[in-house]
Amino acid sequence: MSKTDYSISKQMQDDLIRAYCQSCDGAWKYDDAYKRVAKMPAPRYYITAKQAYQVVAKMIKGQFSHVDHMAPNKRRMYYSLFHKVIELSEQHTFIGKSLWNIIGHAVVSPAPEFFISYETVGRIRRGIKHGEYDDDGRQVIPYCNRPRYQRIKEERRKEAEL
Repeated sequence: MSKTDYSISKQMQDDLIRAYCQSCDGAWKYDDAYKRVAKMPAPRYYITAKQAYQVVAKMIKGQFSHVDHMAPNKRRMYYSLFHKVIELSEQHTFIGKSLWNIIGHAVVSPAPEFFISYETVGRIRRGIKHGEYDDDGRQVIPYCNRPRYQRIKEERRKEAEL
């Protein structure tokens, strides 16, 4: 996911919370709920068309080494997207269309899962719950600037002055 495309981040956060509310009836442990949400089908692939094009174009040329060195979730996402692009390119409506056009459609098509770890689901849910994200999906309180860490920094600064 692009570090500057916060609209996709916000959309992913909203979809994750929606999936969390749908899948959790309060009877599970948080970890179980997070694992279930991470594997639920997602409404789209949370990646920009430009990022997808840069990687999938290489995969179509037969260059898989870059993808094979990625983290497991990201690797599964790109392979899934690659298979989706191949599937779309064989459909009658996409015959003769450019790869850019096909990838644009593939990115906004439903994804088989969110392609994130259950720890990330928990971090996003807790961050939204505690107001650590603004309305655009940006994290407004960086990890090291949260109140607990600010207090620790202040204590260490006072100790250093003594």
